[in-house]
Amino acid sequence: MDARSGETMNDIYEALVEHITENQAQFYRAAYYYVKNREAALDVVQNAICKGLEHYDKLQSKEAMASWFYRIVINEALMYLRKEKKYIAWDETESDLLEGRYDEPAYEADLDMTEKISQLPTEMQVIIQLHFYEGKTLKEIAEIRGTNLNTVKSRLYAACKKLGKALEEEDETLVTRYSKDKRKENLA
Repeated sequence: MDARSGETMNDIYEALVEHITENQAQFYRAAYYYVKNREAALDVVQNAICKGLEHYDKLQSKEAMASWFYRIVINEALMYLRKEKKYIAWDETESDLLEGRYDEPAYEADLDMTEKISQLPTEMQVIIQLHFYEGKTLKEIAEIRGTNLNTVKSRLYAACKKLGKALEEEDETLVTRYSKDKRKENLA
């Protein structure tokens, strides 16, 4: 029994099982974001569940559970990528992550943004994914990543700045190309 909170290890274990069951889709999405493959994401989540249940005794309290388990999922995904020594290409046929989104065949902004995010350093990718795609607060991200809140803030700011610059450069290229094409049409 934990003297600070009055929780038994059995209470924590049961709460962990419930947490995993209730949030399994969220964990799958997080894993899929990194490995970009359905089977690999399922393996990552399964490995994370095994590790979490195996080491539940390291949990201090139920309150720490969400960030603790999320960290396990992300670390398992990153470990998978290191083990594979490659990044799996985005598989557009697996659209279960894109459900509910409006598709315009001529413009695939979500995939373009995903590609731009994947070009950022890993720590920036993790923060972007957790904050914007999973809706985690900066404080929660700091807990999940085991880093200082100010570090998370500076990495998020730097990542947004890099993404903004990349999008501006792309827009300038499109505007220039479009303007030249329009002038050619007007001259014809």
